[in-house]
Amino acid sequence: MSFRFGLFGKSAELQLEKDASSRYLPVVISAMIFLAALALAGLFSIHTAVQDWSRAVSGNLTVEIAYEDGKSLDKKVAVATDFLKSFPGIDNVRPLESTEAARMLEPYLGRSDIIASLPLPRLIEVTIAENSSVDLLAAAEKLADAVPGAQLNTHRPWLDKMILLARSIQVLAGAIMVLVSIVTVIIVIFAARTGMVMHQEIIEVLHLIGAQDHYIARQFQDYYARLSFLGSLPGLILAIIVMQVLGFMAGQLEASLITAPTMILEGWVALAMLPPLVALLTTTTVRWIVLGSLKRMM
Repeated sequence: MSFRFGLFGKSAELQLEKDASSRYLPVVISAMIFLAALALAGLFSIHTAVQDWSRAVSGNLTVEIAYEDGKSLDKKVAVATDFLKSFPGIDNVRPLESTEAARMLEPYLGRSDIIASLPLPRLIEVTIAENSSVDLLAAAEKLADAVPGAQLNTHRPWLDKMILLARSIQVLAGAIMVLVSIVTVIIVIFAARTGMVMHQEIIEVLHLIGAQDHYIARQFQDYYARLSFLGSLPGLILAIIVMQVLGFMAGQLEASLITAPTMILEGWVALAMLPPLVALLTTTTVRWIVLGSLKRMM
């Protein structure tokens, strides 16, 4: 049994190009590819974002020194800074000024001059050296002993919640891709069976003059594969445009700790493979449907 995957074969005898039943198939395929492309882009970009967030959070710590009325926080900040600089594995230590911390809270609490008058804790940014292992538990205990009221924050609980949300979105994107694939197969099956019914008389004549089932099936599969391939291109292009717009909007967010999701090379390759894959899926489905229908017609 021969199997050929062609996109530009002509159905000379059946003249499927004149069928009104398949007129809207490219539109439906375009919509399915649009959804599949967005879901696939979500899978890859969120995976990359989780890795970026993990690196950013694992490489950055924050030391919080609680506010104490009547106490000199500047002295505690200086002691904590000297201690952290001497700790193995620490690459950079930068204490934040009170005005800088107030500006960080300004989008949430209002004017920075009012925030500066509040009893705010002092913050110290800590960067861990690359490829170095730091015993965070020991560092937190020693820091608390050296500077009472100092607390080391690893941002791990926040990262765990972000990762849980990202994994949930990935599962949803995978479910969307599975659903889109099932719906696409159902649509192709319906179109192929409709075409078989419309051309039943011609198919019977071809059988009488000696045409083989595989020859007839090839005309159907090439025609519907071509429709699926050409119909998938507008959907893919529209999905890429939407992705670029969403990426631009995400890049405008003022977030220093997290970065906007970006597509990696493997993601772009997977998107480029969508039109050939949907054409191959259409070819396989149509061939299976047509050959089964032809056997029942004999």
